[in-house]
Amino acid sequence: MSVTKHQKFEMGMVWRHEITPHPRNPRKIAKSAAHRLKGKVEDIGMIQPIIVNRRTMLIVGGHQRLSVLDKLEKYNPETRANDYQLDVSFCDLDDKQELEMLAFLNNPSAQGVFDLDVLADLNLELGVGFQGMGFDQMDVDFMFDGDARFSQIFEDNREVEAAKGELEAIKKARAEGVENMKGQNSAEFYFVVVCRDQDEMTEIKKRLGVQPHEQFVSGDALLGAVAE
Repeated sequence: MSVTKHQKFEMGMVWRHEITPHPRNPRKIAKSAAHRLKGKVEDIGMIQPIIVNRRTMLIVGGHQRLSVLDKLEKYNPETRANDYQLDVSFCDLDDKQELEMLAFLNNPSAQGVFDLDVLADLNLELGVGFQGMGFDQMDVDFMFDGDARFSQIFEDNREVEAAKGELEAIKKARAEGVENMKGQNSAEFYFVVVCRDQDEMTEIKKRLGVQPHEQFVSGDALLGAVAE
C-alpha cells in the first residue's frame, strides 16, 4: 500500500543545537499551563514530534514541548551544554508558508471543540481524571457550570476559592442583568471572560488597548485586536 500523497513530512534525528525556536512564534503559555505540560512529559513522555522547516531549521510547531525538554535535559542554548538528540518531523516550506503554519498549527479557530458529554463520560464512566487530561479546576467549573460531581475532584486552595467566588459573582450579576432587561429584544449581547489571575487580566487589557481600570470592553475593540 502506497503512502498518501498528502503526507508532506519526513522524520529525522537532530541535535538540539541544530534547531532554533522561531523568533516570530506568536504563541505564549501561562506558568500554570507550562507546569501541567512539564508534568505530563515527565509522566508519559513526549509522544508527538517537534515540527521543523528543513529549509531554515526553524521550529514551526512544538515550542512549548521543546522548552520542557530543554529544562528536563538541563540544556544550555548559549554554551550547548547537555546537548541532546531527538527525532523531529521535517517539512519543506517557503517563508510565507512557514509563517502561516506557525500560527495555524495552534489556532483554536482551526481546531475542534470539546464535546462536554463525552468529557463527562470519560470522567464519570471510565474514571479518567480531568487533571490527567490537562484541565484545572477553573476549566472544569467553567465547562460544567460548577457541577458538584466534577468540582469536588479538586482540592481547593485559597486562590481557587477566590476564583470560584468571582465566577459565582459574575454568574449572579449576569442573571440579574438578564432579568432586569426582560421585555427588550435581547439581553445576550455580551459574554464574560474569566481570567485566572490579575496578571492575565492586565495582559488581556493591554493587548486590547484598554485602560487597566476599565470593566467593560466594546465589541469593536475586541474585533480590532483579533483582526490584527
